[in-house]
Amino acid sequence: MKTLIAILSAALLSTSASAQSLESLRFAADAALIQAFPGAIHPDLQEELEPVLQEPLKPMLAPSRSGTVVGTVVLAKLKSANRRVFNRPFGARALDLGIASDASFSNKYFTFTDAKGTSLAPLGDLNRLRGEGINARIDAKTVYNFKVVVNIFSPVRGSTLKMAPVQGTAGASHEMKTGALLDAIKAKSFVFKAKGQELLLSYDSDVLPDGSGFAATNSFLFTKEDGLSSKAWPLNESKLPLNTPAVVDLGGIKLTLTRSSSGELTIRE
Repeated sequence: MKTLIAILSAALLSTSASAQSLESLRFAADAALIQAFPGAIHPDLQEELEPVLQEPLKPMLAPSRSGTVVGTVVLAKLKSANRRVFNRPFGARALDLGIASDASFSNKYFTFTDAKGTSLAPLGDLNRLRGEGINARIDAKTVYNFKVVVNIFSPVRGSTLKMAPVQGTAGASHEMKTGALLDAIKAKSFVFKAKGQELLLSYDSDVLPDGSGFAATNSFLFTKEDGLSSKAWPLNESKLPLNTPAVVDLGGIKLTLTRSSSGELTIRE
């Protein structure tokens, strides 16, 4: 996951909004938020919706580099782009806000980055975004609360992410429309089409199991945008052999991936 810091469209739905039919919610939702925080589904919808985060991809060796090339990405340019979704002053300094996860994609973190490095703030229960919000500790003197104020008439693009200093922190408060967050996600992802469907790819270092920093390992995340039916497929880079084509199945969309020793990923359909 790894591409935004935003709020899941389903997490944006208030009680009155979630009383709408599932079909109308599917139509209204925008998937870019879904892939950012899989699991933050409104409780009223959990039993009706399929999981966003799918099982990790299991590449199978391909007989050849056959198929049409639908994308080639330089991994060094894509890596960690999701840590720089947008920049705001938090406390005493301006920081890029982003998101990261561990290798299992089960624990997610806000990232705060500047020239000094990146700090990590665990997100915990994402459903709190609709309620009391999530307090993210940026450093010893800086804690910000992140909370979603839902617009029931336009929950996905018209809602507001509020960011406010708490626990004695001195600093400015910020607001950002969720529509702007959606656009930011896509801008930080590698976007390509396969089988006529648009897919997003992100790539970053895995967070260490104890959340203290980043591991030497990396992971990919492929996302298919489809409202509340969006799907995200993680792939640990170690599962993808060097200079050898391998096939992965994204819910019926089969891709042949070749990771080169020069640091490129070639995608064929």
